[in-house]
Amino acid sequence: MVEGFKPRKAPGPDGITNEIQQLVYKAIPKTMTAIYNECLRTGCFPTNFKTARILPITKPGREDSTDPSKFRPISLINTAGKVLEELLIKRIMHHLHQTEFLNKNQYGFTPQKNTIDAAMEERKFIEPQLEKGRVVIMVSLDVRGAFDSAWWPAILKGLRDTKCTRNLYNLTLDYLKERKAVININNFNIEKRINKGFHKVHAAAQGYGTSNTTLS
Repeated sequence: MVEGFKPRKAPGPDGITNEIQQLVYKAIPKTMTAIYNECLRTGCFPTNFKTARILPITKPGREDSTDPSKFRPISLINTAGKVLEELLIKRIMHHLHQTEFLNKNQYGFTPQKNTIDAAMEERKFIEPQLEKGRVVIMVSLDVRGAFDSAWWPAILKGLRDTKCTRNLYNLTLDYLKERKAVININNFNIEKRINKGFHKVHAAAQGYGTSNTTLS
């Protein structure tokens, strides 16, 4: 997992680069593996993994604009947090595919599927209709800020609906708690709590333990 991270990527708030993290893992692989396994087992996402450093990157051709939307914010978290994040995502995705919970027509964020597969599926449906002289209407939606506006209670409900294991549910819940973003402007740090998006849910986990049995 750690070895697959690109070494030249910008670090998070702690300044530890992917390359440094890889060297640490090579030095003490058993210790690091034990730490992450314990996080997965207990459903604990450490607090210092939850702070994102925001870098506002100006979009090409919009350098002279005064509209805040000219910036593309890049969110950087600590490399150690990225590792645990990846472990969580991979386990949730494995569970979703194992239980066949995802719709077979979902192509985005699905292993071994891409936009070409989606286009071919559309073609398979459209061509026979056109040959019969029928009219086909296709609607394409681009939801602005979809990932930035993701509603956390709905994400947690989705996990419960899939009957995911308690430790994955609790780890996701902890991952969403007390997240914050920090941006540096003119040598001043501005910090803000995050309560939506993919990066204030507290009561939802009450009643769920940390064992690997499924949620009811």
